[in-house]
Amino acid sequence: MAGYLVFMQIPVIRAQTKPITKAFLTGRYDHTRDTSFVKVDSRYSNNSVYLKKETYASYKKMYADALKDGVELSIISGTRSFNDQHYKWDSKWQNSEFSDIKDAAVKTTKMIRWWSMPGTSRHHWGTDIDLTSMKLTFYRSAAGIKTFAWLSKNAARYGFYQPFNAGRTTGYQEEKWHWSYLPLSKIYLHEYIAQVTYADIYGFNGSKSAEQLGIIKNWVLGINPECK
Repeated sequence: MAGYLVFMQIPVIRAQTKPITKAFLTGRYDHTRDTSFVKVDSRYSNNSVYLKKETYASYKKMYADALKDGVELSIISGTRSFNDQHYKWDSKWQNSEFSDIKDAAVKTTKMIRWWSMPGTSRHHWGTDIDLTSMKLTFYRSAAGIKTFAWLSKNAARYGFYQPFNAGRTTGYQEEKWHWSYLPLSKIYLHEYIAQVTYADIYGFNGSKSAEQLGIIKNWVLGINPECK
């Protein structure tokens, strides 16, 4: 709770005033053409990454301060549209690792340990970033331990929290690389719960399993309590 109070003292750029639509919440829009997003400079990422302007502004402050402490952060992934997530999901669906599983619900259960269903990912919102490395082995190394320790201690000062932390009983596996800009993502999560139903989760392999598995309750809401 202390971290929450600290980041609320930091001036935050005013969030967009236009209505938060279901299309936005489920990633069915083009973030590259949305003026509330900005492309991240190559200094901060080797990939083509877009973020909400507010997220990006706060991240740059966090990056600079981390660098002063000998921790160099890098954004691996930021905003992903429904189509981006759909491509990743269906590519994994066809992967040999899952090809022998015929029951869609069983296959989906195995996949969602790490991969969000299209239409349910926090990456749709421009608030969530994957940092430095998505390999578990990195976080066992000296550099990985130092990076995660710095983020755990300091990220909340800039509004960033770890939604998929350790110790939860539902949702995705722990992701030490995934950090969410809470001043915006908390708003979007509340809107998601208010607006999105299982009828809005469709158009990809395994989508009919979403309601059966309770994706909204158990995964969208299966997060760090501080992020709700």
